[in-house]
Amino acid sequence: MKQICDDAIQLLESGKRFVQATILQSSGSVPRGEGACMLILSDGSILGTVGGGSLEGGIINAAPAVFNTKRPRVIEIVLDGNDTVAVGMICGGQATVLMDYIDCDHPGNLVFFTALKSALQSGMQAQLVTVLPGADSAAVYRSQCLLSPEGEPLGTDGFYPDVLHAMQSRHNGYDVFTQLENHDVFLHRVGTDGIAYIFGAGHCGQKLAHVLHTVGFGTVIVDDREEFANRERFPDADKILVPESMGLPFSDIEFNSDSYIVIVTRGHKHDELVLRHSIRTGAGYIGMIGSRRKRESIYERLLADGYTQTELDAVYSPIGIPIEADTPEEIAVSIAAELIKVRAERRGN
Repeated sequence: MKQICDDAIQLLESGKRFVQATILQSSGSVPRGEGACMLILSDGSILGTVGGGSLEGGIINAAPAVFNTKRPRVIEIVLDGNDTVAVGMICGGQATVLMDYIDCDHPGNLVFFTALKSALQSGMQAQLVTVLPGADSAAVYRSQCLLSPEGEPLGTDGFYPDVLHAMQSRHNGYDVFTQLENHDVFLHRVGTDGIAYIFGAGHCGQKLAHVLHTVGFGTVIVDDREEFANRERFPDADKILVPESMGLPFSDIEFNSDSYIVIVTRGHKHDELVLRHSIRTGAGYIGMIGSRRKRESIYERLLADGYTQTELDAVYSPIGIPIEADTPEEIAVSIAAELIKVRAERRGN
């Protein structure tokens, strides 16, 4: 999203119009989820991606009609199991996509993308309000605006005033599809509410990254195996780091109270290495997967090397809320629940 903002601002400042395609809803086997977006220029070139394949191809094919009418539209793309566009089939995947016409002649568009970029850079977790275009959409030139955590509008020039009033009065901070009297509206969170550094790109790390992304955490994946730590396996990750060893990233990352270190590497040796580097980083949360027996064995060595019991007591291990989790998916839910709880407690929610 940050790169999309940079690209959009550059295009608008250069006097270029474009179509912004945003996935509003998705189900089944779709490469990218809700909120993913890309920009299509009038010559058919693109900036950003929604995952490639037939989904992206269908979006590109729909762009010329939006350029011709200069009005937003919503399209439905259905894929079969072979990633080809199919009509009336949902066995592969389905996506609802907003095709929003962005005109460089309207200053409100630059105001919007500048406000969105500022929100993302500041760490603000704003709400992106998206109105599905209807019969009166020609009267406005923005299908989206931002609401701050306090419900204040950001980048609203040219937006639907009745929708803005309704959203401010019933704003609740959740992702939601809302039906108003005259409009259908989507709310999506943008920005992050804490950064989760997931050390380990195996099955648990992969499932956890997806869950944390959906509940507002930024995600950074760290693994020294490029065949595991890659964009194909982690399409929604904010950053993927592939160091020469699992201990090296600590010299480059600045951790703080909004940093959540999750240790789910491929073995005890790597878990211990990451834990040793994590304890004195100042991270707001440090959690390590494994049994109590494994934990005590690692702790014994750390105490012998000068770490204090107070430091070890601050580590969440075994990691996660105790729900008898067994599968990677269940473990991901358990860990995510613990991070949500810690985040809420730290912020007095």
